[in-house]
Amino acid sequence: MTFMGLYLGPKSSALESMDRSFPELGLTKEECNEMRWIETAVYLWGVDNIDYLKDRSTFVKTFSKSKADVVRDPISMDGIKGILEMYAKQPKGSFRLELFGGMMSRIRSDATPFPHRAGTVYSIEYFVDWEEVDDDKSGEYVDWLRGVYEYMTPFVSNSPRAVYVNNVDLDLGVIDWSNRSMSGVDAVEVARSWGEKYFMGNYDRLVRAKRMIDPSNVFSHKQSIPPASSEMML
Repeated sequence: MTFMGLYLGPKSSALESMDRSFPELGLTKEECNEMRWIETAVYLWGVDNIDYLKDRSTFVKTFSKSKADVVRDPISMDGIKGILEMYAKQPKGSFRLELFGGMMSRIRSDATPFPHRAGTVYSIEYFVDWEEVDDDKSGEYVDWLRGVYEYMTPFVSNSPRAVYVNNVDLDLGVIDWSNRSMSGVDAVEVARSWGEKYFMGNYDRLVRAKRMIDPSNVFSHKQSIPPASSEMML
């Protein structure tokens, strides 16, 4: 289990903040590193040298599947035990908790497309990774991860079950832009199945913005925002 934090400021201020909020941790200045932003980017990825970014030969061909949730209430101890038991059976699995709150909660949920503001405790991301040699078991790994996601249903956000858009999950639905018979209204409703999970109440505003900025839908992918039809703009 690894705990990592990023503080924007000198280590002296970080220590003061931690001593005030979590004195039981006994954090020391030797445990804090001051670095440039680009160094933090690779450090949080588990690498301590930015030259790693220049060496393409270090990358091993791997495969992965991820899913994510937004958590608004503490998970019960029984729920925690259950998820840990599932992960104990799959060594290729991992999960990450990313704390929200603070300044993020002071911004209104409709101020930007990102809606997960006040009331959100953290996001939880579930991963399973495997190398090319194990690709024949890919279905087994993906099914396991989907089982984890199903298990977590009662412990996470609902109506809708929200997710941070950076955790793109095609299980939530996709749209076939080659289907020329699909109307603009239909496309908006198809995309709602994932659009409201990513953007919640901001989805319809993004649909209208898409119509204004890219009415021909030049920039599109399997989970992109569709442009509103002309009648929807009235």
